[in-house]
Amino acid sequence: MKCIVCNKRKGKRYCPAKRSDICPRCCGEKRGIEIDCPLDCQYFVEGQKNFSKRVAKERVKKEGAKVYVKKAELYSKSPELFSNIEIAISKLYRLNKELENKDLINGLEQVSKTFETENKGIIYEYVSENEYSNEVSKTILNLVNDFMASPKASGIDLNFVISVINEFVAEAKFYEEMDGSADSYLRHIARYHPEERKSVEGQSSLIITP
Repeated sequence: MKCIVCNKRKGKRYCPAKRSDICPRCCGEKRGIEIDCPLDCQYFVEGQKNFSKRVAKERVKKEGAKVYVKKAELYSKSPELFSNIEIAISKLYRLNKELENKDLINGLEQVSKTFETENKGIIYEYVSENEYSNEVSKTILNLVNDFMASPKASGIDLNFVISVINEFVAEAKFYEEMDGSADSYLRHIARYHPEERKSVEGQSSLIITP
């Protein structure tokens, strides 16, 4: 039986989302993104686990264990901020599959520069000629500003926010170097928030504002 997704290769894995057999390639590339995988699917769970282990091994090999210690320290101080940013990135990607790692990186770097400037007492929002990057920047800036105005931001300052944003930038750059595909990091984030797939269904594609 051929894979029900691509109809080209042999279906070797039973997909509970499709209720039929799919090929390993479609399972690996489309799980959690184009395929609405149940969270108890063995291939989804094992795929995420194995991929995370490979990424951790490669990043520690390149940058040392200190990168994970730093991220753990930042995360422990405000897990909600991390989660909110990840969810926002996931939604942006699910609404616009043309979004690439480079667009995300540029947008996050604009956010970092905007907050660094604000930290010096100057209000200025950095923009670029890349409309996708500007959409990322606008989304994350609004998210962070709303978060900073809430009681949940107690003890959080702009220096911490900048460190968090820069951590996302560093991680995205590593994925870009390690994987080589244009949207590797975006797919990684989206797979960790499969619940967002349903939240964007039926919504229009990303609207770029001038």
